[in-house]
Amino acid sequence: MNQEKPHLSYSQIQCYITCPLKYRFSYVDGLEPEFTPSSLQFGSAIHQAVAAFLNSTLNGDHLTADNMMDVWRDAWRPNGDQIRFFGKEDDNLLTKKAGELLSIYHDYWNHDTEVLAVEEFFAFDLAEAIPDNPESLPDFIGYIDSIEKSPTGEITVVDLKTAARKPSQFQIQNNGQLAAYGLGAVKSLGFNPDELKYRLDYLMKGPNPDLISFNTTRNEDDMRRFIKMTTRVWKGINQDVFYPKPDYYCQSCQWQTACDEW
Repeated sequence: MNQEKPHLSYSQIQCYITCPLKYRFSYVDGLEPEFTPSSLQFGSAIHQAVAAFLNSTLNGDHLTADNMMDVWRDAWRPNGDQIRFFGKEDDNLLTKKAGELLSIYHDYWNHDTEVLAVEEFFAFDLAEAIPDNPESLPDFIGYIDSIEKSPTGEITVVDLKTAARKPSQFQIQNNGQLAAYGLGAVKSLGFNPDELKYRLDYLMKGPNPDLISFNTTRNEDDMRRFIKMTTRVWKGINQDVFYPKPDYYCQSCQWQTACDEW
């Protein structure tokens, strides 16, 4: 699929919903961020380490927990001093947390699980998902963290997250990323929607590091609602609806100066 065509991703949608002006700074104006929040870089590095482990299972040569930690270290500080820490976090604490979480993930892994996809790219035409919509719609693109096949044959779409606090049941049920992954798995990768299961894996980096898994579902209504929300976001973007949305997240915003000058 031609990626010169306008497209949307889940991260773009979340950015717009969090703060439309932040979306403009990042995706329209292309402003360089002032810094990278430590939590964002920490989670990205964890994802890379887990992805490396899952890819190693495809070759039958599983990485050790120490190998995973090496991948994390390489991904952790690519921008040097541009990483900004918040609260009680610092380099030493997060390095320790990473080692604990990756060890937990490594020990948790069921070696009888078959990995079908890791960081798998998908793309589909939103217009085809809403054939009666008269508006011009973009492609929707993304990368699925992993798709796994259990020893009993169940195929599960997995979204991996790092977090300091356990999610609520509401957050689990309304996690839009799984709906996006499900649409990508069906419309782009060819999976049967009736055969798909869904799971959220949370690596908890709080005082007691842990891995908590939540099995959940996504049905046609969830997919329809997600597509409807996506088209509304796209409409706002096309109509230049950009405004600041002050809230808790402002303290870690990477475009604070640009926002103050807006």
